[in-house]
Amino acid sequence: MTQINFKPIFPSPLGYVNFGNANKELNKQLIEDMETEMLEHEGKQKTFKKNTCSWQSLEGQETLYNSFEILRQKIDDVIKPILSHSGVSDNITPYIETRNLWGNIILDAGGYSRPHNHGSGNTLWGGVYYPKGITEEEDLDNFDETKHILNGYGKGDGLLIMFDPSHGYKNQVETKLNSQEFYGGEVSVVPRESLLILFPAWLIHMVTPLTKKEKRYSISFDVNKPQM
Repeated sequence: MTQINFKPIFPSPLGYVNFGNANKELNKQLIEDMETEMLEHEGKQKTFKKNTCSWQSLEGQETLYNSFEILRQKIDDVIKPILSHSGVSDNITPYIETRNLWGNIILDAGGYSRPHNHGSGNTLWGGVYYPKGITEEEDLDNFDETKHILNGYGKGDGLLIMFDPSHGYKNQVETKLNSQEFYGGEVSVVPRESLLILFPAWLIHMVTPLTKKEKRYSISFDVNKPQM
């Protein structure tokens, strides 16, 4: 009997959490605190500050604002089962800590973030949380993955683009494709209020430029493994 099968190998782990309507009040406070911090501090000259239309706070905002500390604890709770599912030892996951939260605001058309990755040394994973989406949605509990996590380089403002680490090797295959999912294609995330995206620290990612005069808010962080 002939059996024809297909199995993807060498996958990259990705986690996501929709906190839904439960985070609405927290999201408002996070945005208010980010605006306050931007007025009081110039911030750091990192990936969002390679253009004049963006601002990036210093790390450690959880030590300054209660809203950031609440978010940090929420991330800590949900990251551990995701890390376990990805293969991280159950002897390590209870001691993993989310730390060094920082805020990012794109202020105007032309703002973006260049390709980069998160952390170094003991940083295991990183991620991004959206206290506000690209468009307003009334019911945040109703989440459709197919509208917010897309295969390919999406078209739109302020998208999170994640790159396949093996892109260069896979592009040596020259042929017509119906899909680049297994041939070095990107994955795009459409920001949505209350959405948390989690990925390994080595994953290169960027944010596409805004083309309209509006603000895009996001919060980034490190997930650190314990010093054993």
